[in-house]
Amino acid sequence: MLPKVLHDLEPFHGVILFAFIDPMVVAIGLWMGRKADQAGKLILAGLAAGLAGVFLNFLLRQAGLSWFEGGFAFGGAHAFFRIIAGVLWAAVGYASRRFF
Repeated sequence: MLPKVLHDLEPFHGVILFAFIDPMVVAIGLWMGRKADQAGKLILAGLAAGLAGVFLNFLLRQAGLSWFEGGFAFGGAHAFFRIIAGVLWAAVGYASRRFF
């Protein structure tokens, strides 16, 4: 049985998955995280990556080319989860610069 938090997020599982595998969020998050010279800048890098991913998907969806379907029915949840994913990808980029 799922914990209550995961059970409450059940309608968002697809949105969360798409947020973490969105190529724009991954690329910008890793790149900006690698360029960050302070850990505090990871929040800004994640914000930029998440919003760029939302903006690109919005443009592609308006053109009828988007692979991301249905996320806009959840309001701002897709943007929120993309920003969280962007912060985590930026942290991975930051750690890769520090340790490798």
